[in-house]
Amino acid sequence: MSPGETNRAGDLPQRVLLVAPSPPPYGGMALQARLLERLLRGDGILVDFFPSNFPLPRWLQAVPGLRTLLRFALIWIRLYQAARKVSIIHVFAASWWYFFLTVWPAVLVGWLCRKRVILNYRGGEAARFFQAYGWFVAPVFRMAGVVTAPSNFLAEVITRRFAVPVAIVPNILDLTAFPYRERRRFEPKLLVTRHLEKMYDVESVLKAFRMVQAKYPEASLWIAGSGGEESRLRRLTAEWNLQNVRFLGHVAHADMPALCDQCDVLVNASLVDNFPGALLEASAAGLAVVSTGAGGIPFIYRNGQDAVLVEPGDWQSLGLAVQKVLEQPFLATNITRAAAALARSCEWKEIRKHLYAVYNFPLEKAGMGKVKCIAG
Repeated sequence: MSPGETNRAGDLPQRVLLVAPSPPPYGGMALQARLLERLLRGDGILVDFFPSNFPLPRWLQAVPGLRTLLRFALIWIRLYQAARKVSIIHVFAASWWYFFLTVWPAVLVGWLCRKRVILNYRGGEAARFFQAYGWFVAPVFRMAGVVTAPSNFLAEVITRRFAVPVAIVPNILDLTAFPYRERRRFEPKLLVTRHLEKMYDVESVLKAFRMVQAKYPEASLWIAGSGGEESRLRRLTAEWNLQNVRFLGHVAHADMPALCDQCDVLVNASLVDNFPGALLEASAAGLAVVSTGAGGIPFIYRNGQDAVLVEPGDWQSLGLAVQKVLEQPFLATNITRAAAALARSCEWKEIRKHLYAVYNFPLEKAGMGKVKCIAG
């Protein structure tokens, strides 16, 4: 049995090791990993969770460089200890420093320990990252037993760069947490649920909102998120004399359903994206989604059918799209109903089928056929 392989196909591995950041902070990858842990255990699967952001002694918190070096040294030892107990290592992978400090060690340790390594890549800036560091990244993709991605968009980027097959395993959506509510009318109650960083271009949302509020003075905009752009965005809000804008700061994921229930339109202006769970959660709750078509978003949503999409950076079209949803209730109702059906395709009972195939769990356990794969 060569490195990176495990039991013959069809055998049920005794234990799965999930390697991912653990909230807080409450990023999408951390939330997905913890949700998967809970669902696998609900299926009776033995699961170990390896938090890539494991705590270090308090005295190191004031020495960032030393803290990083120590974490990088410790992660090899701790991963080896954890890998010995499992048959499958499922690595949640993103770009940049996280890839070098967590993904590289996790995949190499799994390969050396002769485990089945599932490399679940979900980096929104994949093309730029691969362009800069592809020579160093390629061995990781080739050591993995299976490479997965949450969308066709990202799978095509990986396959084009590294010529490896990629299995599509979409993100999981917990519909029990986001109950659908059909709106009889759509009011100008706008919601943003992204980090306040340049890649999510919340400035364009503010510009679009200025257009909307000129026509609907009662319009409101709630911004759930925090980040390096917050001070500047608050300043722009004041300079443009925007009314009814609330910066909510970090909102715990458990509180997001109640927030969605109080709004009618989810606005997203991201410049780079992959498989935005925040948009699908809004769709599950019945909000109309108005978004840019950045990255993988057009691979999920269809313009005019389950969302209204505009070009990234085009804040005027974003504002007009919001007005269109408000002025055409028939369109808003149709796209929200279609988007709710789209969200249901990300329920665990559906995603389980794809995931159990790459785990080599017995197919009858998931009640499924073959997993969809983009060949290298």
